[in-house]
Amino acid sequence: MIIPLQTGQMLYSMLNAGSQDLFSLHDLCFGKWLGKLMSFVVLIYVWMAAFLILRSYVSIVKQFIFPLMHTWSTTLIILLLILYIVAGGFRTVTGVCFFGVVIPAILMLPLFLFPFEYAHPNNLFPMFSHNFTALFASAKDAVINYMGFELLFFYYPFIKRAADSQKWAHAGVLFSTLLYIAVALVSFLMFSQGELDKIIWPTLTMLKIVEIPILQRLEFIVISLWLFVILPNICLNLWGVTRGMKQIFGISQIRALLLLLASLATASYLLEGTTPLLMALDFYGKVSIVFIYGYIPLLFLLFLLWGKKRSTARYLTPPGVESEKAR
Repeated sequence: MIIPLQTGQMLYSMLNAGSQDLFSLHDLCFGKWLGKLMSFVVLIYVWMAAFLILRSYVSIVKQFIFPLMHTWSTTLIILLLILYIVAGGFRTVTGVCFFGVVIPAILMLPLFLFPFEYAHPNNLFPMFSHNFTALFASAKDAVINYMGFELLFFYYPFIKRAADSQKWAHAGVLFSTLLYIAVALVSFLMFSQGELDKIIWPTLTMLKIVEIPILQRLEFIVISLWLFVILPNICLNLWGVTRGMKQIFGISQIRALLLLLASLATASYLLEGTTPLLMALDFYGKVSIVFIYGYIPLLFLLFLLWGKKRSTARYLTPPGVESEKAR
């Protein structure tokens, strides 16, 4: 699934026009109270993304490394790390995001090289044999891997020369898309369609074939390092939610963060088992498609109709310097 170029263009068009973030944009398009309600709904959506990323990783750790470990104990360890990162402010979160880009680039090497010994090109055929319904179902299942660009609504005011960052944003989306296409092709070459129907984590399953004399279980190392991949996504989502709660309810970001971590721990404890997790991921995929192809174009249309006209000088001036600490 490729995020359309027009969606990113819509985001930048609205933000560059004077509405510095999602909250001022909602205020322009819907008014004060309805705007806050819409912003709160988006915060729930962003929180859900952070929760599903966290819960999926905990499920992988439990399945591949510590099958006897309780879900709540693994979740608690990760939440303490998230608390340290997000409480450090936006600079700390962006620093973790940097390592979240570098480390996957290193991990991709064994993933692409070793499975080719067992690749079967016939698994790619027949091509172009799926109808629109099947393609939509596939896009719905894969959409969580491509989400995150909507967080531009939250951190746009913190970007230096934000208007000039659009080309880099599109380049990042293109890089992610090509990376997932490459991973998908390797998986298709490795497994048949029947095998993919039964394997929940095919990418990690491929790593079991890798044999290195001093390392018997390479997937253990990859899963451990993969924590640095999921941390930026969780931390950036939670940072956005804490900033939103500060904007809407006037709660300090550190208090909002503690509430969010408590909610993540509770939800992770209640959502036990693989089947409920897959159902939650399926629901999030449907909501994400509505958000990308429905809500963002609708918001853009409303902004063009009357939100842009209601824009005042306070939205056109650069935002005040905000504290780097999430307090």
